[in-house]
Amino acid sequence: MISGHKNYEWFIKKDMSTYSGKWVIIINEKIISSGNNIEMMIKEVKKKYPNKTPFITKVRDKLSIL
Repeated sequence: MISGHKNYEWFIKKDMSTYSGKWVIIINEKIISSGNNIEMMIKEVKKKYPNKTPFITKVRDKLSIL
């Protein structure tokens, strides 16, 4: 099992520009869902992966200021 920490490390090292401005859900270092409706995405992920703890984040767009 890959921990949330490992999924976060994987996420920050990847080029996520394809997902700019969207929510992504990551399990086992793979993006399993992406989109704008996070509530629907979470429901679907819970059905497909009931025993997994996903890493969920919104990908910043290029104009975001840190």
